[in-house]
Amino acid sequence: MENDTIRSSGGNTLVDVWIDGKMRAICVSRGAIEMHLGLTADQAAAMSESDRSEFVRTNLSLIMKAAKKRLGETSAAAPAIFIDTGQLPVRSTDRRKNERRKTERRKVARPQGIPPAGDRRRGPRRKGERRGSSD
Repeated sequence: MENDTIRSSGGNTLVDVWIDGKMRAICVSRGAIEMHLGLTADQAAAMSESDRSEFVRTNLSLIMKAAKKRLGETSAAAPAIFIDTGQLPVRSTDRRKNERRKTERRKVARPQGIPPAGDRRRGPRRKGERRGSSD
C-alpha cells in the first residue's frame, strides 16, 4: 500500500480503499485502535500519528472486514465509512507467548527392567559382547 493513501488527521486515521465497486474513505478512530490493542492510558498517549498509520497499514485486512461489516449496517452508497471504538474486535492474548500444548507429549519414564508392550527382544541390545569367544 502506498504511503499517501494512509494519513492521520487529528485523532483519526484515514485510508482510501476500493470496496464493493467504489473508492471509499475509511476513517478509523484513535479509540478503536487503542481498544483493539488493549492499551493503557499511558501507552495510548504515547502512540503517535505514524504509529496509528502503521497499525492501519499492517492490519488492513482487519480494517477491511470491519469496514465491510459497517457498510452492511449502513447505506451501501456511503462514500465514507467511520470505524469507532468497539467496532474492531479486541485482540486476544498473543498465542506465541502461551504454551500451545495442553498435555505433555513426551513419553513417560518406564523402569528399565520392564519392556513396553509388544517388545520381543529377550536380552539387552548392543550392551554385551558382539562376538562370541573363539575357544
